[in-house]
Amino acid sequence: MFVPVLPTQRDKSHTHTQRLYLNIADQLSALIQSQNMNPGHRLPAERDLALQFDVSRQTVREALIALEVSGSVEIRPGSGVYVLKSDRIKNSLLLEDAPGPFEIMEARLLIEGEAAALAAQRISNEELLKLKTYLNQMSKLVEQNQIKEAELFDGKFHQLIAHASRNSAIFTMVEWLWALRESSEISRLFTEKVRQHGANPNIKAHEELYQMLSRRDSEGARKVMHEHLSQVTETYALSLAD
Repeated sequence: MFVPVLPTQRDKSHTHTQRLYLNIADQLSALIQSQNMNPGHRLPAERDLALQFDVSRQTVREALIALEVSGSVEIRPGSGVYVLKSDRIKNSLLLEDAPGPFEIMEARLLIEGEAAALAAQRISNEELLKLKTYLNQMSKLVEQNQIKEAELFDGKFHQLIAHASRNSAIFTMVEWLWALRESSEISRLFTEKVRQHGANPNIKAHEELYQMLSRRDSEGARKVMHEHLSQVTETYALSLAD
């Protein structure tokens, strides 16, 4: 099978533009140092940082995630972002060259809804049976509070839908976006943070999606997938709300 060259696999010897959220994270780290912010100092609100750096709030969110992963700040939902130490952000993160968690979710929103719509028209009965098996495994593991294990079947469920679209370009992109959850240090540690805040795979949404695919309801599958991923993105945002 064709294996795409992921951004994290590219030859780093060539010149590339640093991702915007990592550039903002580096600037924030420098700001913490230059202003001698002590541990416990509260950073300005997300909206104020977005205005200060003239970027979107999503970019600021991902920059703050990078700083938290680096150990420079602590994000306390409902309270704010607090300095832990004034060290510069880890070089390994700045060189990672991977999309941030919100960029990944935005891409999934754009791609997986259409993948589900195509899959509803093209999925085989065998694939539907396999989807049901993944759903049952996911549900059982969530009931047993084995969330990390349940997420493995969550990934299998979504990637099988992409495969059932019968579009190899879509499947390759979806497979890569899911792989980033583990291959990207920022995404991996942020996923763990969200998990610790009690986020579980949404069994009801997956059941509704399975039903739409079983009925060969293309529009229904697109709608349910979009609503499901929008809810996941909202959960991500709540874990950072100040």
